[in-house]
Order: sequence, then C-alpha cells, then structure tokens
Amino acid sequence: MEPIYIGIARRKRAEQLSRIPVEWQLKQLPAESVSDVRGIPRESGILSAREIEITETFDAIDLAAKIRSRTYSCYEVAVAFCKRAAIAQQLLSCLTEIFFDKALERAKELDKHLERHGLPLGPLHGVPVSLKDTENVPGYDTSCGMAGLCFRPATKASAIVLLLEKAGAVLYCKTNIPQTLMALDSHNQIWGRTLNPLNRRLTPGGSSGGESALIAMRGSLLGVGSDIGGSIRIPAMCTGVYGIKPTSLRLASHIGAEGFSIPGSHPIGISPSVGPLGTSLRSCELLLNLAIDGKLWETEPHVLFSPWRTIEPKMRQMRFLVLMTDNIVTPLPPVRRLLRETTALLKYRGHKVVVLENPPPFLKEHNAIFNRTIGFDGGNHIIDLLDSTEEAKVPCISGRLARRNPATIQQLYERYAKKEEFTINCLGLWKSADGEDFDAIIFPVAPHPTLRHDEWQYAGYTSIFNVLDWPAGAVPARNVTREDLEAPLGIETGDRWDKLNRTKLWNKKEDYLGTPLSLQIVGRKMQEEELVRAMHVVDEVLAETRDATIRDHKL
Repeated sequence: MEPIYIGIARRKRAEQLSRIPVEWQLKQLPAESVSDVRGIPRESGILSAREIEITETFDAIDLAAKIRSRTYSCYEVAVAFCKRAAIAQQLLSCLTEIFFDKALERAKELDKHLERHGLPLGPLHGVPVSLKDTENVPGYDTSCGMAGLCFRPATKASAIVLLLEKAGAVLYCKTNIPQTLMALDSHNQIWGRTLNPLNRRLTPGGSSGGESALIAMRGSLLGVGSDIGGSIRIPAMCTGVYGIKPTSLRLASHIGAEGFSIPGSHPIGISPSVGPLGTSLRSCELLLNLAIDGKLWETEPHVLFSPWRTIEPKMRQMRFLVLMTDNIVTPLPPVRRLLRETTALLKYRGHKVVVLENPPPFLKEHNAIFNRTIGFDGGNHIIDLLDSTEEAKVPCISGRLARRNPATIQQLYERYAKKEEFTINCLGLWKSADGEDFDAIIFPVAPHPTLRHDEWQYAGYTSIFNVLDWPAGAVPARNVTREDLEAPLGIETGDRWDKLNRTKLWNKKEDYLGTPLSLQIVGRKMQEEELVRAMHVVDEVLAETRDATIRDHKL
C-alpha cells in the first residue's frame, strides 16, 4: 500500500495542471540536455509579439507607468504574465498554487477603475506580483511542499498580500520551496524540484527558489520571498536577480504566513524576514517602501513603527568595508576575484574602501550561534507533520532533520546571551580606524558560485546577518570566467566546511563557467533606506562589467 503523501501529491499536481489552459501548454518539452531555457517562451508560439514585449522590456516600475498611460491594459498585461508563468512552470516546476482566473478577473476590475476614476488604485496598479508559497491567499493552500498542509485552504490573507492588493497589484501564482523550508534547494514531494532557467543542471536556490526561477524567466518582474538564513539572497544569486532581506520586523511579521514553527516561537529564535525579489533594484525598493509605509504596526504586535524615510544622495564619497572571509570557509577564486575587482572599481570612482583580509576571530562564532538558535524546538513540530502522512524526506533534507530534545529555559538564556555578545562585538565592524562609520559592508553571498542540485550545504555567509538581524541584499555582478577558474585557491581554515569547499566543490569547477556571481551588501539594523542607497552605488559600478560578461559567457 502506497504512503498517504503520494496520493495527496498526485491530486495536487492534477489540480495544478487543470489550472493551466490547454492552449498555454507546450506541445513538446525540450530535451534534458537543453540547459538554458530562457528563450523558449519567445519561441513557443504561445506568446504574441506584444506579450513578449510586455514581459521582456520593462521592470515593474516602467510597466506600471505604461499601464497608467494606457499603453497596455491591466488585462493584457495579466494574460501575458500568466502565459509566461505557465510556460515557466512546465519547464522549471517553479509554481505551486495557480490562480490565473482570479488574476484575470482582478485585472478587468482594475481596468474599469482606471477608466472610471482616471487614477490608479496605487503604485502597482495592474502589475502582476508573484508570491512565495509561505504567504496565505484565501481559498488556496499554503502547503509549503508538505502533504500534511495540502487541501487546507487559507481563510485569511497574509499581511503582505493585503498590502499588495491595496497598492493595485495583480496576484496570480505562488512559487515553489524546499520541503520544510530548511534547505537551499527548492525540492519537495508535492511539487517536485525547481530548476534554474539559466542552466537546469544548477539549483535556483532556496527557500525562495521558485520565486528566483520565475523572475529569471521573466514570468514575474517582482515577487515576495522570505529569509531566515539566506532564503532570498541565495536564490537571487543563483539566477542573477535582485533580492533584499530587510530587518525582520520592519516590513512585516510572519503572522498569517506558514513557517513550520510553533505559534509564538519567532521572537524566541531567529525571526524570518519578508522581502522582495525582482528584475531591478528600484522595483525591490518600491515594494519595501510600500510595505513599510503600509502601517502594519497598527495591526500586528511585532512590527515596529518605522515609516520609510527619503534619503538624499550623498555628495561625499561613500565608505565601504569589504570582508573577504567569515573565518570558517575561504571563498573560492571566482568569489575572491569579484571582491577585489569591486574594490578597485569603487576606489576608481572615488569611494573609500577598506578591505579586511583577516576579519576579527570572533566572526567565526556566527555559524554555531545560528545553528543553536534556529533549532531550539528540536524540529519535532516539522517531523510530526511529515509523519502524519508518512512523507519521505527529499535528499536535501534527509541528512539534516532528526528529532532532538527541545532547549531548556536555561539553555535559551545561555544561547540568547551568546547571540547578544556576538552582536555587540560585530557592531564594532562599523567603525573604521579613523573613527568614521562605514556606509555599508560588502560580503559574498556564498563562498562559491551557484552549485548543482543538492550540493549546497553551507549558508553561513548569509545566515550571519539573520543572527545579527541586519538588512542585506544581493546585487548581480557578473558571470564566472575562465580566468576565475585558473586562479589559485586561498588560505585553508581547517574547518570541515572549508575542506568540502576546496575539494569536493572546487573539483567540479568547470561546472561554474558562465554561472552568475553576486555580491551581498549589508546595512545597519532598521536602516533599509541607507542599504538601498549603497546597493544602488555598487549596482551602478558593476553594471558595465556585468553586461559585458553576460554577453561574453553564455550558459
């Protein structure tokens, strides 16, 4: 007799397929040997020339302007992105819940509103926005790839869903995640494995991997993810898009969304951050602005009163601190070369850059602190949910999830004290030797380029900023070049993760040629406005190099 979860998965996939119109289904899927599938929507015959223009030409801000000027109707925009998302799903398994019919009705209503009032409902009037599967949309499951949560449709919308609808957005789909949300591959027993559209042999990351894959495929221009250890920044790096993890309780709390945690536990451990992924930095900034100004502090107990501040461009040089390592895993040559190139480019444009080749020894404490804090409940809540449907663990989860004893009250005190001591020490990083504050920190997103499926093990380069609760964003830089692969390895740390990085992963270095690299830009807690400004500076510096390498190194 088959396990319960298999029948549930079969029913959910049949339901999902039934929501894709037959005329939007590909007549033939590409062979497995076809790695880069970004051109298939254009070649499929499903999208008209006008729909290709709509989905490929603009970012979310420009598209909103085209809708306001009546160049495009909300309805035709919604049709175009629903079609493209449908194609992306067939190629990448990047979607979970599909509500195209609801989106098209919403688009018609928005067209009527614009015709009747002459003014948009909000800044995202008519712009399709995708959602990570963790967010609740009434009438649809928030299964997060777990059979035990299937066929239990949400009755109330997540806070971010309500905010987006108020801003005029058209919500049309939710996107895939890892089983339990606890991995960096978006793979589960219900929806399958999400693939990277740049190279389907590679991971799109996790846990917001479905979002990053859909956006890289231009089946979405702007989406909502969440991040508790790198789940926005790592997927953004894997597919070469933008992503921002804000301070955990600045934008929205996780109330009204699924996170596999016991209710009330987030303030005790490490709180997840809700944040944007998009095709442009300014689109991500707009979503941050809208959500932070959404006054969620009036209705949610944990969100802090902190209206979005307008930051004028600084006339003086900006000051950056570049950290070359976390003292646990030495970045591989492509990552280290990118850090040095960026340092040179920023200095050439007149910015002040200080490089720490050997950061303070205390920095290496972050990984142990994260692991002890994130797992304080023993993981038993998730395991009970798996067991309820006899659900088998997928490969990226099987080695890391087992029943453990929950932390005692005394252990929680001790772990919090250690986390607090570490945070105090890290605050000293913001002061330079001359006493001036840095504007931002530049750090790798990962110590290696994008990996194949089920190879990503170490998330310390991102989870450190979840421990500190500092805002951080991923900016696409360039692709890995032949010169990167011929550069020498850096210093050994002796840590087991470093050994894995320099042997098992670097032995497959040919896999990395042409894959995307990103930089992580970090700001001070509750200073998302300053972070975004620093990201724009770095993005402008990298733009010319990024465009050149994209042309020269096709996947």
